[in-house]
Amino acid sequence: MQNQPMSSGDQIKLLIFTLLLAPSVMFFVGIIPAVFLIFGLYMMKRNQDFSSIDAAVKAYNGYMWLAIISLNIYAFINGDVYSNRNLYPSLHSDATVCDANVYLALFECDYNSWRYNDDFSVPMVFVGITISYLILVNFLFYKPLYRHRDWVVANGIFSNRAKSGKDSKIQSDVDIIKGEKLKQYSVADELTKWAKLKEDGHISEEEFNEARTKLLKRN
Repeated sequence: MQNQPMSSGDQIKLLIFTLLLAPSVMFFVGIIPAVFLIFGLYMMKRNQDFSSIDAAVKAYNGYMWLAIISLNIYAFINGDVYSNRNLYPSLHSDATVCDANVYLALFECDYNSWRYNDDFSVPMVFVGITISYLILVNFLFYKPLYRHRDWVVANGIFSNRAKSGKDSKIQSDVDIIKGEKLKQYSVADELTKWAKLKEDGHISEEEFNEARTKLLKRN
């Protein structure tokens, strides 16, 4: 499966992830992780190495976990300040409170105001969203690419046909010469071709010497 084209289902997963990631880019916190992934795709294509995607996803996850920790710290610090600011003034007001029921009512009122404080609830909403993106990047982005990593590196994400580039042409030339299918060429011509292949680094010194020995014996 590693060297097979991506299925339509995996391609759709990548498309869905891209659409879900787009709204987060509108906020500054979503731009940086998106840049990590885009840069990873670019470096994979440039270096022909899937490890660029591994590094990009690790950087994405690290940034998201840093955001989760920061949001939790902010929420609990501000929630605590809010509770201290609003709870104690009501319990120590100028009015004399003797009735235990009134005392409990005031306490419950201030407790509810702390529970629904925006300084606590809003960051928690963003924590939930961030955790969702951590799950999505794994199942909708990384896993589909990893299952077809050899194909994606060599041919691209949305390609269904193998590329026939310069390397395949060179390999074809090597196979032809190795198979001795060009018998009509002179020994000098074939030695020149083998020397050129060795010079370009497509065959080893040992392979060149072996081919030269065979050609000289045939002559």
